[in-house]
Amino acid sequence: MSKNKDPNSLVNIQHDYILNKIKSVQQPGQLYNLVIDDKMETILYNVIKKEQLLRIVASIEKIDAKRRQGTFMTAIYLIDVDIYNLNCIIGDVQTKKYKNGIALFSTFKTHKTQVFWDSTFWTNQVRHYFNDKIEFFNASYFPTETRAFLVDNKTPNSMPIYYNPNCREFVQPQIDLVANALLDLVVSMEEYPLIRFYHPLEGSHEAKRLPELIAAAFQDLLDEYCRQNENYPPPSVSSKPRSILLITDRAMDLYAPLLHEFSYQAMAMDIVESLERTGKYKYSSENEKGEITEVESPLENEDDEDWVNLRHLHIIESSELIFNKITELIKNNPLMIDRSKATTSSDLMYIVAHLKGFDEERKQLTLHKSLIDECLDINASRKLAEFAADFEQTCCAEGVSFEGERNKHLHDDLIILLARDDLHINDKMRLVLIYAFYRGGLVRSDFEKMIRFIGVNDRYITGLVEKCFYNVDKLGFQIFKKDTKEKPFHKEMYHVINNEGTYNTSRFTPGIKRIMQNAGKYSLDREWFPYFRDQPLDEDLPTNNARMSSPGASGKDLQSSGSLRNTRIKAAWASSSRSTMTMSSVTKNKQRIFCFVAGGMTYSEMRTIYELTSTMNKEFYIGSESILKPRDFLIGLQSIDESKNPANLDLNITKVLSKPTDPPLHVFQDGIPKPNVNPASTMHTQQNQFQQQVQQQQQLYSSTHEANGSGGVPSHYQKRQTHGYHDSVSSKSSKSSSDTKEKKKSKLKRLFK
Repeated sequence: MSKNKDPNSLVNIQHDYILNKIKSVQQPGQLYNLVIDDKMETILYNVIKKEQLLRIVASIEKIDAKRRQGTFMTAIYLIDVDIYNLNCIIGDVQTKKYKNGIALFSTFKTHKTQVFWDSTFWTNQVRHYFNDKIEFFNASYFPTETRAFLVDNKTPNSMPIYYNPNCREFVQPQIDLVANALLDLVVSMEEYPLIRFYHPLEGSHEAKRLPELIAAAFQDLLDEYCRQNENYPPPSVSSKPRSILLITDRAMDLYAPLLHEFSYQAMAMDIVESLERTGKYKYSSENEKGEITEVESPLENEDDEDWVNLRHLHIIESSELIFNKITELIKNNPLMIDRSKATTSSDLMYIVAHLKGFDEERKQLTLHKSLIDECLDINASRKLAEFAADFEQTCCAEGVSFEGERNKHLHDDLIILLARDDLHINDKMRLVLIYAFYRGGLVRSDFEKMIRFIGVNDRYITGLVEKCFYNVDKLGFQIFKKDTKEKPFHKEMYHVINNEGTYNTSRFTPGIKRIMQNAGKYSLDREWFPYFRDQPLDEDLPTNNARMSSPGASGKDLQSSGSLRNTRIKAAWASSSRSTMTMSSVTKNKQRIFCFVAGGMTYSEMRTIYELTSTMNKEFYIGSESILKPRDFLIGLQSIDESKNPANLDLNITKVLSKPTDPPLHVFQDGIPKPNVNPASTMHTQQNQFQQQVQQQQQLYSSTHEANGSGGVPSHYQKRQTHGYHDSVSSKSSKSSSDTKEKKKSKLKRLFK
């Protein structure tokens, strides 16, 4: 589906895996109906267009929809294994809806589903229907980008599942879902990874062992898969360094989901309201006729080359590049436009709108130019770069400014920021939390004063603000101090501050980058990030390897140069971002390193994965249950409060576990259209209709094969003639008039609709 042909792209890997699996179970000359469920529908259409699937199957239908009888077809069941779907299959078997079935089932089964399988589903009748053969399908994960994936696309926020004490019963089921998605990921990529996990030596929060529990569940599934598939891991594993899967959680880095980011993707998703809340951008666009239309577009599109090339650049550099591209487009088409009045950026956009024959390119340029300009306008109106970003970056740098000087007035700066009217409440909450992390906690009285400075008079909103502060301790940070003399609480978050060759708004580098970089060098601290079981062989270890310094060193990795207000110093990662997706030197023998962040990952962390891939000659990937925008993180902190319970939380895992087991009644009907006639003649009419359908198929294939010079009807249609319909079909065929033939053609179209 993606125009990017990178063989290491998750989108391309899943695309090829799915198509190859479906093709592998097919035989020449047969007709196949692809039967899918809701979950597989989202996975399929995320990486494959429906038109492409219809080139290899005759039709695609939902397993619980009203489906026509297709006894001349074979059904390929590409479904998640649960009791609901298995009951739907039982209905197909009992009604003889298809000639036979081919199973491409997901590998995940709950204990309840396994009991149902053994006691009710796997009968002799079902075994015969599937010819005793069940194949499993490892694709239950959701690629969002080339190097980023989700467990599914229905979990907007997984923080309450893991960190809310009232949701303990859902922790293990969610871990099982995660482990299964990780298994499908590595199997579809033919990897057999070493497993490492985040094991904090500090703190005593309840979710401290979460990464270890996920590692254990994944290791069990991987071992079981290898036992059932003797040819796994494949020989290709031994031809390159063994991959690494690092499992961590949101508690590892609490700065990353709070800071204002100034790369294009992260900034747009943070401050543009339509993207922040719905993930779709609403903007006005002018066509070549001069008509203004309102457009709503999803931004996350791997087929959009401009988006792929711009998303990880600083917003200023993105603005320059899109402006240059517009100018170049106009310059290369001088006969199609009048440039005499083009003096501003808006003038250039007007010219682009009236270029003829550039519909797709014009659409993409308009989208990104409009969005980048809106980001810059919002930044200017809220002065995010001028005040908030400088304050945030300095707090993360232990109080050290861009010039390398210690700022001793951060408390006063915070009070001034909280008193401003042009900063949103969410912005102010983020600033307070960032300052509290920098200070190692605050006394409650200071928090109460800051809440008043935020300027919220609504008691309900004040309560939500307080919950955000009070619930941080569930992520391993003790935010409240008993008194001002208590020693500051320290939590290692692994981030790095870099002042060299960067914008002053982008000095902060998320901890994920440092951790993954050291994992790739085999220099990651083994106390904080132990191997779950297997450890690397000596030949995999690089020579002259230096172990990662003690965890506390990250806050001291500070360098200083340049001016605090010089926002035009080029970002260190910007130069390589544009070439990240070209990947001309990709080879299949590169080591792959995966990271899974339980509780949600951020756009800044996703960006660092691309940076590492472009600099380390290894393939890096990151995944989670959800992508946390700053607003989502604050909502997550409110959702883990003990006043919240599963009944008032919108958790996808509760929907998965409470999915009904009984399908609709129409599943157990035969699927043959029922005409509105005298009931006494219903059975005779149904038989005639089915005979007509068979005849239609014969006529269609006869004409097709004769036109191709092959002649005759395929063997499986010849066989169908011998089952009691041959004489009747022949007699009806000889009596058909031209009007009847026209009606049959229309019925045939409806049959394959």
